[in-house]
Amino acid sequence: MRAKSPWRRILFTPVPWLLVVAVAVVQWIVIDDVAADVDGDSPLGYLLMFGSVIPVSWAVLETMWVRFDGPRPLVALGRTLVLPLIMGPVVGLTAVLVRYRPGVEDTIEAVRRPDGWHYWFDASRGGGGIWSDAALVVLANTFMPMLAGLGLVVFVVLPWFAFFRPAEFVEANMMDTSPAHAAANAAGARVLSVILMLTFAVPTAIVWLSNEGRTGLGWVLGITMVVVGIALTRFVLSRQVPDHVRRADLPQWAKGIQTVRHEAEQERRAEGRDPS
Repeated sequence: MRAKSPWRRILFTPVPWLLVVAVAVVQWIVIDDVAADVDGDSPLGYLLMFGSVIPVSWAVLETMWVRFDGPRPLVALGRTLVLPLIMGPVVGLTAVLVRYRPGVEDTIEAVRRPDGWHYWFDASRGGGGIWSDAALVVLANTFMPMLAGLGLVVFVVLPWFAFFRPAEFVEANMMDTSPAHAAANAAGARVLSVILMLTFAVPTAIVWLSNEGRTGLGWVLGITMVVVGIALTRFVLSRQVPDHVRRADLPQWAKGIQTVRHEAEQERRAEGRDPS
């Protein structure tokens, strides 16, 4: 697949949109079982609440094997941010509309607890209608795939490109792609991907340890990772060489900090020497 427009690369991806249709069909098929599941024992209800996670996740992951003209890591990130805002409301609305299937509402009302509670359709209790649950379902289908996509980008897509397609990672990060700096920037890219994973994994582990009553271990882990993070960041800054031409058109706030090599190059240019 070749698509030059960035919006076409992000939005017009056929398989994920076919998956949106497939999720809607499955929602229609399982709605009777979900309606009868007053206690939330069956996972089928998640197809109504979070069904859009499936097409968005595929759209993010397929950037690893579908070819584009531009840097694919940026396409993955773009899909993470944009597709949930479109696919989420679509899948959320289909999850609401399938309740119009004959007999579904009768089943929901028949199995509700005496106080009107239903695990999957609690918002429509007490005289509420089908659309009483719509806001929750649409929001869940919008924000959950965004979180899932972000997790896939950080823990799957970026490490894949950093370790197996470093040239694309370097290009996406606006670093120098010339052969003279390829090895250094590839090393920096790999360590940067590890830093990004640790940024999300370590706080999650600390919260989990705290909830498990192991606050001391969480504190030790936090202090350790601060030291490790500083060391890894220094390594990245010592290796990365920016693409000054591409970054020259960026606003100042988007240019990032200067690396050690960047400063050295500027000094050599000021002295009239070859920066390479």
